[in-house]
Amino acid sequence: MASCFAGKRIVIFSGGEAKSNDEILAEVKGIADGGGCGSIMGRNAFQRPRAEAIKLLHEVMDVYAKAK
Repeated sequence: MASCFAGKRIVIFSGGEAKSNDEILAEVKGIADGGGCGSIMGRNAFQRPRAEAIKLLHEVMDVYAKAK
């Protein structure tokens, strides 16, 4: 948590296996429910079309923002 600016920043790293949006959001909700504040996403964002990737990243950030 200290490395995430005391929990005041959402951290999304490159990496992880390719998943559907539903799988990603379910995983993110589990991480947030467990007190985490970031995800390893990689190709799950960067290999989607730009508009789709941005929408997904906003949905991920919303999950973490609501968990605080």
